[in-house]
Amino acid sequence: MKSIKDSFIEFIHGEDIRNDVVSFIKPLGTQLYNEMYPYMLFISIYVVILTFIILANLVILVRVLNHLGGFYVSQNTFVLE
Repeated sequence: MKSIKDSFIEFIHGEDIRNDVVSFIKPLGTQLYNEMYPYMLFISIYVVILTFIILANLVILVRVLNHLGGFYVSQNTFVLE
């Protein structure tokens, strides 16, 4: 006599059960994607814009430091020559 575990595994491996589970899960996945899509798009745009802002600040900082001339950072203090 087969154990309950073996019977369950045999039941799960059936092609009709697999198709039923996929047909049940697929609409849920589609609905979840449709609900989350605007938020994922907003977050992606936010990350791109934030990256450009950080890069622009870095460029501006480098230009300011180049215009100061003898400005450099020592171990503990800022030193102007």
